[in-house]
Amino acid sequence: MRVLELIIKEYLSIMSYLIGSEPAENNRITIDKELFQTLLEENRYLEFRQKTKAYKHLGFIIHDKNNYTLPCKDPEINKTVRRVVFNYETYLSVKKLYETELNFD
Repeated sequence: MRVLELIIKEYLSIMSYLIGSEPAENNRITIDKELFQTLLEENRYLEFRQKTKAYKHLGFIIHDKNNYTLPCKDPEINKTVRRVVFNYETYLSVKKLYETELNFD
């Protein structure tokens, strides 16, 4: 199995899990950095840093330059905190492409 395929499978699995527990607002799903790290470290075929870099380059997450998080307003504590922001539109596109099978008969 290729690394890209592992990354995509893991990403789809993580997003499927998050959709059940986190609301998608403005085509974004935001989670705490600690949860993101826990989810990415569950399968250790690459280091956390390598996976984060891949997620950034593939457009799975929306981020600041030189970071993997974005400042987000937390209404519960009325402060801005850094969170991981998943691009929900990218998830829908990747999921559709991954699940589409082609037959060249």
